[in-house]
Amino acid sequence: MTAEPSGLQVTDENSEGLSTDAVEYMAFLARSEHRLRVLDLLADGERSREELREPLEATRVTLSRILGDLEDRGLVRRTNVGRGYELTPFGEVVHRDFAQLLGTVSVGQAFPDLVSRLPTDWFDFDLRCLADGEHVHGKSADPLAAARVVANALRDGSSCEALVGTFTSLPMHAHEEDIREGTDAEAHVVFDANVTKTMLEDQSLRATWQRIEAATDGTVYYSLDERLPCTVDLIDDETVFLTVSRGERADFDIVSCSHPDVLAWADHVIGEYRDRAVPLSQRASVDH
Repeated sequence: MTAEPSGLQVTDENSEGLSTDAVEYMAFLARSEHRLRVLDLLADGERSREELREPLEATRVTLSRILGDLEDRGLVRRTNVGRGYELTPFGEVVHRDFAQLLGTVSVGQAFPDLVSRLPTDWFDFDLRCLADGEHVHGKSADPLAAARVVANALRDGSSCEALVGTFTSLPMHAHEEDIREGTDAEAHVVFDANVTKTMLEDQSLRATWQRIEAATDGTVYYSLDERLPCTVDLIDDETVFLTVSRGERADFDIVSCSHPDVLAWADHVIGEYRDRAVPLSQRASVDH
């Protein structure tokens, strides 16, 4: 029979409220940034004491105490060979869930009015990566102020890869203006099912994207038959813009971020959806 990790007792399914021991267990982790940092470091794989001590800038005595505390609670263990340490399976689960909680808190502190509308379950990166991002014109009275920022970034950039689930036409018009001036960025845009419907039914928008593709002599716009939880714009592989709607209101909230993990996620998820999308022109041919 597997022993329960030391210091943690789980309430039975009929008990009410939180287990005092479980709360204390969480408090044990939260009280020390070094404990959390060790879990973060070991989440990437086994490390020796020296490999842990250097980034922590901790003394050998302090590190020994931290590792001993984490071992006592079943979160880390010594490896079978060498003198390294690794997370236990229980430690992996605790680290994952605690990191997610910290991410939610950090994003909630940075964007308190926005966090509930961000599709955090879709993001395959630590939410703490967004904490240093910027809420683009979140308090502007102009409902299109944030969309103008994205449109201007597109005009100033050399490439744009995008998934569009929350639509504004400004980036498309900015792209067409660049084409007229001979300075257009390379762009590939995937529309979700709802935006595809708009692109096919709105004659003005349909004419605009068809002019753009005719001028660039290639496929710019693609279509999915599924919904996307928000819009993701990746500009020059340097900046990601995440756009979410404000529900019943006609304007948007946009978060910009340049964290490497967010850039890598955006590049991957855009490529993944684009691989299963079809050119928008195919939908237009069927529609016609």
